Amino acid sequence: MMSARYMALAGRPFGPLRAGEWLWLMGCVVGALLIAAPRVLSQPVRYEASAQVALSTSRYAELFADGPQDPDLAAVVLQSRESLAARYPGFGTPTLDARVIAGQSGQFTIVAAGRSAAEAALLADDAAETLARQARAAGGREILRNLMGWELVVALRGSPPTTTFQARLRDLIRTSAVPLNRPIEPVSAQVRVDDLTTEERSDLARALEAREERLTRIELPATVAGSAERRRATAAALTVRQALAYLYRELDARFDPDAAGDARRSARASLPPGPVERHIAALLLLATGVGLVVGLAGIAVERSAGIVRKIGELWQYRELIQNLVLRDLRVRYRGSALGYLWTQLSPLLLMLVFWLVFAVFLPSNIAMYPVFLIVGLLPWNFCAEALVSGARSVIDNGPLVKKVFFPREVLPLTAVLSSLLNFILSLPMLFIVIAIVQALYPPLQQAGRITNLSWTVGYLPVLIALQTIFVAGVVFLLAALAVFFRDAVHLIGIMVQFWFFLTPVVYSLDAIGGTTAQVVRWLNPMASLIDFYREVLYGNVVSSGQVPSPAVPGLDSLARVFVTALAVLVAGYWFFQRRSAEFGERL
Repeated sequence: MMSARYMALAGRPFGPLRAGEWLWLMGCVVGALLIAAPRVLSQPVRYEASAQVALSTSRYAELFADGPQDPDLAAVVLQSRESLAARYPGFGTPTLDARVIAGQSGQFTIVAAGRSAAEAALLADDAAETLARQARAAGGREILRNLMGWELVVALRGSPPTTTFQARLRDLIRTSAVPLNRPIEPVSAQVRVDDLTTEERSDLARALEAREERLTRIELPATVAGSAERRRATAAALTVRQALAYLYRELDARFDPDAAGDARRSARASLPPGPVERHIAALLLLATGVGLVVGLAGIAVERSAGIVRKIGELWQYRELIQNLVLRDLRVRYRGSALGYLWTQLSPLLLMLVFWLVFAVFLPSNIAMYPVFLIVGLLPWNFCAEALVSGARSVIDNGPLVKKVFFPREVLPLTAVLSSLLNFILSLPMLFIVIAIVQALYPPLQQAGRITNLSWTVGYLPVLIALQTIFVAGVVFLLAALAVFFRDAVHLIGIMVQFWFFLTPVVYSLDAIGGTTAQVVRWLNPMASLIDFYREVLYGNVVSSGQVPSPAVPGLDSLARVFVTALAVLVAGYWFFQRRSAEFGERL
């Protein structure tokens, strides 16, 4: 009775729209503002400054062989960022970052962001110097390989070292202190450090400097005190320092980034006149516009498809949906001693398996890797479980479909809601793992912090709703498809496994980078969703020894995934509705 009264009130016209449509429109605008406002209003004040770097395209031709996308050049930029991250806590966040813009003829612009004008200018200058150093180091590693190759020839002849640097080269070979892209091989022509040009000596010294910095700032902090790995890294660092000391003392191979040369900082940064414009009013207005567009689109679809009527019909069967969801949970844990505790233990054990594999057999350098893993595993499990059970939802309930009238959408929705409830029940274990791992993570303790969780956790319901919309659309499609093509049920398990490896659950797309990562994000909504979960719960992906910083996902990325999820839901539901009348005959 009350429901009919509300429906009548919602259908009363007020101007061009009905009362219910006005409420829907206002809800869309308010929802868009609630999602966008935290991101927009929390934009930090930041300053940007730029410096210039010039690299010789003839001397460092290997860096420019494939243009701006050359993998060797990308490796130099990545090594520069790793060096800066090791020296600047919090590097990689919106208020402390640097990006490289490639120009013509070996010219690069380094744009750095800082929390103050002085910090931005300082970081831009340091980033420019670091890029020049790393470019020289890339060339220096090949020079070092040739020097080691000749020293290997001398050693194989049984000749003792005649100079201090020869002894240092043998120490570098013996300790494998400097990993190279290619193995050391004997060379036919004599190569001595004293015969190198000034530029070659500089490159050689920069290669050793880069290795020494990585050992002391990145690799050593990530190893356990007293372990064999730490002892090897300590010995390697000492060997590299001794070789560097010789180059500094005997050959004056120190680096002046502003001096004329084949790799140099060609222009220093100037103080920015003011902070970067945040465009708060314009962004909030844009969010309001997006809410209006979504609301009006929803009204148009409802008038043509009768969505409200369909939702009202499903609401009348809410008790059936509730009973089916509870039945699924009871069946899932029936007969087990631990019962619903498996909602906590299952993701924990799965995370431990992956952590063991990637810690022992395929070591990962990602900071707080167990947290990185479980934050990606739980949403993926929700998706995989919903797809596998949802695809069979209509087939497994064939007798019910043929004997009882009810909206057929109830069955796939039950599978999605059952998996969603299982996901929500497993969230306490997620936060327990985060608390334990972060409590045992030395860099957090050194920073005087207990956890790196922030207010961005509040975006979790938004991400769960977004994923549920997307998963429901896929499940509608698969449930209908499986009724007509039973082989689809067997193929879905294989496709889910394939999809798992295309989704950055156990790895980071940032490690792939470039166009490939962008294509994966655009074509695989789950890749973007996993990244969103990591952004709000884990933070930016950083190397061991560093602290990730959580943030709010980009509004443009959220909007893209929202539109994709809605499109998938509409397409999946349309296909399900078109075929649902034939389910009884096919079953």
